[in-house]
Amino acid sequence: MTARVEPLPHGERPALDTLISRFDSGSAAVEVNFRRLMPSVTPPRGGHAIHPYPAKLLVNIPQFFLAALCPDHGDKLLDPFCGSGTVLYEAALAGLRPLGSDSNPLARLVTRAKLTSINRDVVGDELALIMQRYPMLAPDIPDVINLDYWFSDRISQTLGKLRAAIAQCVSTRHRPLFDVSFSATVKRVSYADPRLSVPVKINPARSARYGAKGDEVLRRLARLENVDVAAVFWSIVSQNSRRLRQVREGDAEIPFTIFDDARALNLADASIDIAITSPPYVGAQKYIRASSLSLGWLGFTPECKLRPHERVSIGREHLGAEEIWQTEGTGILAADALLDEIAARNPLRARIAQRYLLEMRDALAELARVMRTGADLILVVGPNLVAGFEFPTPAFLEELARRAGFATHLHLIDSIESRGLMTKRNRTAGVIQQESVFLLKRGPVDV
Repeated sequence: MTARVEPLPHGERPALDTLISRFDSGSAAVEVNFRRLMPSVTPPRGGHAIHPYPAKLLVNIPQFFLAALCPDHGDKLLDPFCGSGTVLYEAALAGLRPLGSDSNPLARLVTRAKLTSINRDVVGDELALIMQRYPMLAPDIPDVINLDYWFSDRISQTLGKLRAAIAQCVSTRHRPLFDVSFSATVKRVSYADPRLSVPVKINPARSARYGAKGDEVLRRLARLENVDVAAVFWSIVSQNSRRLRQVREGDAEIPFTIFDDARALNLADASIDIAITSPPYVGAQKYIRASSLSLGWLGFTPECKLRPHERVSIGREHLGAEEIWQTEGTGILAADALLDEIAARNPLRARIAQRYLLEMRDALAELARVMRTGADLILVVGPNLVAGFEFPTPAFLEELARRAGFATHLHLIDSIESRGLMTKRNRTAGVIQQESVFLLKRGPVDV
């Protein structure tokens, strides 16, 4: 089910209509480079940088489609797998009403911080009050998994005092900004290797494996002995306050809504005008594990447990005993045949992949329910390996979308140049080297 690809002539930057015509002429996926189709906007969108997050969607993709499709001001845009809010932030900047969903509490928090308007003068006053009060407060240290492994006692005590000061000094309106900045501080002052999304402790004994940047990583470890945690926090809050000025400041609130499950959106039928989304992959990015230190310090892991968050994630790598192999399959013959082959080699990976497709089927059906007839869906997804087998996720999701009521109007393929998107999901999952970008339209609702 590998897509036939038609490359564009070198240097060509066609409009969307040209790409659709080229696709219609041969039904082959058209190879593009979104960095050339939509060069980076100037000035840069500072809000995208308020917090690190694994496998962020290339911002040029939503920028291209928002510019090409020209949705009306105030239209409702949905991203049911919003991650850290890349699409929703661009929607807000374009004058649309953003709605999103994500199962990861950290992702929802970062998205809220990006979309919540701030008063920079008040933020400055609240920050000054935190810096004044935190040394005198008792530390508020929540349940953090392996706390002593990732943080020195001195750093933990300071983080706990800052957390207590945030609770005392910050208004509800600005709490997302301060919590996100606190989370970024946590990552900055932990013993985790900053080059990796999933926490791995810096180990001087393995410096030879760190490559060209090994010395820099080890210097970071040395700096942590005397790091001024409060100064790091102050700097991050100040930077993020400046970055977020590009949305809307003062009293101009952006109406937005964030849900926690793409399969159960609390939205009316046919209420969404456009959707842009990049679903998780099979054997997904370890979003919850990558967020574990932040989730702990933000109070989202009582009793130091991550599994409750993992259980509600689509594309998760751990399944409950009740999530058994479904003998009736996914309904896609090619997918079921491939899953049978995978099961003969690795039954667990086959069960994970089957569960992924079944849950994506439910998510796409819910997406079809809430989108109006004729609405555009931009679906961004890449293939990868499952137990050593090539798993054509784009083709399978396109078929599931078709069965949910969408028609394909365009299929683009973009090679991935950012190493941030080329992370191994597990030992047999390979890396993502290209993405399929589909433009689909919601067909008439069956009566």
